[in-house]
Amino acid sequence: MSIPVLIGVLVLALALAARAGTRNTYVKRKLVLSLALASAYLIAHVVSLWVGTPPGIARTLGTIEPVLLVLAASNLIVVLAVNPYRQDRLPAHLPAILQDAITVAIFATVVVLFFNDRLQLTAAAGAVVLGLALQDTLGNAIAGLALQADQPYKVGDWIRVGDHEGRVTQISWRSTVLRTRESTLVALPNSSIADGAIVNFSEPAPPTRIFVDVGVAYAAPPNHVKAIIVEAIAQVPLAMPTPPPDVQLLDFGTSSITYRCRCFIQDMERSSMAQDQMRTAIWYTFQRHGIEIPFPIQVEYAGGDMPVVTFPEQAHLHTLIGNSALLGGLTADARAQLAASARPRLYGAGEVVVRQGTAGGTAYLIGRGVARVSLGPEDLEVARLQVGEIFGEMSWLTGDPRSATVTAVEDTLVFELDESVLRDLATASEGVLDTLADAVSRRRLELESLSADTAQRHLKALEPPHTLVARMKRFLRLG
Repeated sequence: MSIPVLIGVLVLALALAARAGTRNTYVKRKLVLSLALASAYLIAHVVSLWVGTPPGIARTLGTIEPVLLVLAASNLIVVLAVNPYRQDRLPAHLPAILQDAITVAIFATVVVLFFNDRLQLTAAAGAVVLGLALQDTLGNAIAGLALQADQPYKVGDWIRVGDHEGRVTQISWRSTVLRTRESTLVALPNSSIADGAIVNFSEPAPPTRIFVDVGVAYAAPPNHVKAIIVEAIAQVPLAMPTPPPDVQLLDFGTSSITYRCRCFIQDMERSSMAQDQMRTAIWYTFQRHGIEIPFPIQVEYAGGDMPVVTFPEQAHLHTLIGNSALLGGLTADARAQLAASARPRLYGAGEVVVRQGTAGGTAYLIGRGVARVSLGPEDLEVARLQVGEIFGEMSWLTGDPRSATVTAVEDTLVFELDESVLRDLATASEGVLDTLADAVSRRRLELESLSADTAQRHLKALEPPHTLVARMKRFLRLG
């Protein structure tokens, strides 16, 4: 028995044994090719040696035999060498297309090195004919080979290529097959994929960020809107709690402020459902909090006709002033005049209302929120002010520089009292300044008695009320 025949029998036996023992369905399927080629080789060899075979057919079979044997052996070697034998999967670094390419490369190398010139010439002529007839198919095959070598995606990934988006279900020599959200299959030629941008939502990690945009009326404070949207997204079943959702103020539109609401989801295939849940949750949450999503309209305002923003706290401003330790001693008319002239100012969380050392002539009454009082360049916190408390009163009364920095801890509404209303009050009634001076002195005495540092209590003498009144008159230019 000749050596080629022994090799053919060995390939046939190994393929049969390997197919019987492996659990890998891909290996089982590919070994069928080696079995068929090895069997065809042995049959061709027997027919070529049979005495009744015509000489022309015998010569043709003699030429074909080595091709069948080499291809059978090449396929067997590659399939058994690179694939897991006991696991039903493909190796991550060598997908099916690359394995086929290696098999073809081994076969071509053996043909070029060991076969006779006639066979090489026949193979070259056949390759030219096939190349001309199948140039588009070969282009897709080469592109598929390049894609699998680079591996921008694999089976199971959710990708977007051009106008198509879906999960990769199959990668072949000619095309890549996607299953879309509508559960339809789209076969994309590999050459078109290789020429364009590929967006892989499954790499490097499955969580993917999605977003929806929503318009909100200009009257709603941005920080308040952001907190409400985060509250809404927390109710979305498909939104991941970590990384947490966030909100960006995207644009000042013609009829609304546009916010971009973002969160992460585990499965990009369900992004449409997640966006539906986000929009639904935002609508209901806005309804509960009285936040308006405006219609896309445009409104023209003539000069001086711009709408004035009002706050619900303004309705209770007279009560806040009456309960204030500094202003509560004023007459009802004076308190009403202060309430009518106070200007609402809304500060977002983290914004500085007044800064230590700067000039100022206004005081602030807190109508909503919390303010933080700090001293020095090290920003040492010394107090927190609540609704109904006043700060900046010495700058308002005497024009002194700001003695501390006051920062909004959360969205904080303050009512600003300026020196002009104080001058009007003092002009109308001289007793106003005496009342305010007495209130300031009492407040300073209370703060002094609460000081924990007894050594520092009396280092600086308190200013008597009559001196303070004189300073107030000079600041207000009352003579």
